[in-house]
Amino acid sequence: MNHGDDLDFWPTAPAEGYSVCGKCFEDDYIKEFIQSSAASKLCDFCGRKGRTRLIAAPLDGIVEFMFQAINREYKLAADALGWEGAEGGYQGKHWDSHDLLEDEIGLSLPSDDDGRLLDVLTECFGDQFWCERDPYALRPDEQLIGSWEKLCEFIKHARRYFFLQQSDKESLGSREYLTPSELLRFIGETVTEHELVKVLPRGSLIYRARHLQPDKPLSSPYDFGPPSVDKAIRSNRMSPAGIVMFYGSRDVETAIAEIDDNLTLGVAVGTFKFTRQAAILDLTTLPRRFGFFEQQSDSSTVNRYALDFLHNFVKSLAAKVEPGEREHIDYVPTQVVTEWFRTAFRHAGSPLDGILYRSAQRPGGKSAVLFANKHDLVLSPKQVRPVAKAESDDEWYIRSLHENAWLQLVRKRTLRQP
Repeated sequence: MNHGDDLDFWPTAPAEGYSVCGKCFEDDYIKEFIQSSAASKLCDFCGRKGRTRLIAAPLDGIVEFMFQAINREYKLAADALGWEGAEGGYQGKHWDSHDLLEDEIGLSLPSDDDGRLLDVLTECFGDQFWCERDPYALRPDEQLIGSWEKLCEFIKHARRYFFLQQSDKESLGSREYLTPSELLRFIGETVTEHELVKVLPRGSLIYRARHLQPDKPLSSPYDFGPPSVDKAIRSNRMSPAGIVMFYGSRDVETAIAEIDDNLTLGVAVGTFKFTRQAAILDLTTLPRRFGFFEQQSDSSTVNRYALDFLHNFVKSLAAKVEPGEREHIDYVPTQVVTEWFRTAFRHAGSPLDGILYRSAQRPGGKSAVLFANKHDLVLSPKQVRPVAKAESDDEWYIRSLHENAWLQLVRKRTLRQP
């Protein structure tokens, strides 16, 4: 086993002669390794016995397997940190072998009641101090997450409209962080790499719930669709006040949960059908993260740190913001990201039609913002006439505005009377 590029073989002598079963570890990847290399019917630590099959693997082999993952993230403090006796020793964050395994990595040994297995593992990793592989720099995932946090603060409180012009990294607090434009490009490259843009077929459905008020029935596509520009006065998760977008959900229950904050009002739901294909950025089905002890094949090109960042990024986009005076500030980062995907990002040379994200109001629910306004709603000839009359326009002009409409109201239901 090599530590870094040139470390001599790391001693596994304390583990030699022992066998341990998968029940002694909580980590799924260590369990899989034990299952694949089992050579004994008896576990020397929990005493478990296999009647007809091998259940325990040599502990020294397990230590070598674990060290491949540890070696990816950590190294000996003596090889990386400065030492100053007058200042308390190593100058930087570091751990002894016991704390590295138990506290930093979070190794869980559910059957190790007497601590004997942890003691043997600690002895294998030696009476040494450990630190991160590059202790004076940010890890790639820390750099990306920090860049996002800096971007959020920057566009909330420093510069909102011309932030993509930003080139001075010092204004972000560190030259290690990506500038806003660099980070947005990286996010775009990452979602492309993981094929998160899905093309929903013609006929796909989306549901939009609306409040019902007494003596104000809802019937037309306009009633169930997005507001007109003059009524788009509220700052929403993905769109600032004045910018019209279509908010809906992939199921009726989530659509209701997204708007049902006043039980004195009724609720009606409109079902809209896509009349063409739609390219949607799907942030609800991310590739799973790599486990700490999970090994990547030599042919894998997936950046595990970028994947960690993507999960954190999507979680922050879906975070619940309490209604109140700060909505117009706290929604700015998600509004900026949405605007970038709406205007700058391209999939197969074409713009996106919307973003699918996890609902903050209903666990497990999926909501969507579609880049559509009222002119993207399909109107029948009968529906054109009253619209033209209400807006004092000719029918041909109203029809021309809806020429490229792609959202058709196919069903409307009242689920609760006001």
